[in-house]
Amino acid sequence: MDILFENRYIVDLHMLRSFARGASFSQKFFFRFSIVGMAVCAMALLYCLVFFPGSWDLTVSPAVSFLLCLALFFFPSLTARIVYRNTQKLHGGIIPETVVQFSNDEISMAEGTLSVRFQYRQITKIRETRNLYVLMLGKDSGIILEKNSFTIGNFEAFRSFILEKCPSQKK
Repeated sequence: MDILFENRYIVDLHMLRSFARGASFSQKFFFRFSIVGMAVCAMALLYCLVFFPGSWDLTVSPAVSFLLCLALFFFPSLTARIVYRNTQKLHGGIIPETVVQFSNDEISMAEGTLSVRFQYRQITKIRETRNLYVLMLGKDSGIILEKNSFTIGNFEAFRSFILEKCPSQKK
């Protein structure tokens, strides 16, 4: 098995937040929904305060809805923290280096003592953020790659390679 590309990194909270907000479908939905929801609730609250100044019972619903949307805004960050803590627990309190290797036949990923292999056909979608390139394996799971962390090959050549291996997948 000849390794054509290799990506090495140590996962951190910033990387997990970027994945949650930019690549994970449900997390991205929560983030966008919360922004729109907060704007709508703020306008409804303002409307109630201006046009019904003495009716505090009318302002409760928009205020509570605003707070719920505010909570949804922080949901991707909370999820990133939970994943980070679980990774630490899994590896005895440390975050080991993640090594993702690509050959002609498969993708292998090792994190500490754990290792797993994937076939290219398992990739359902390819997502890209500013610093990450994510090979999605489902709605909310994927192989995270840092664009500037290739130790074998480079990102531009890898992008061409992965699109060739997964021609039906679009970003």
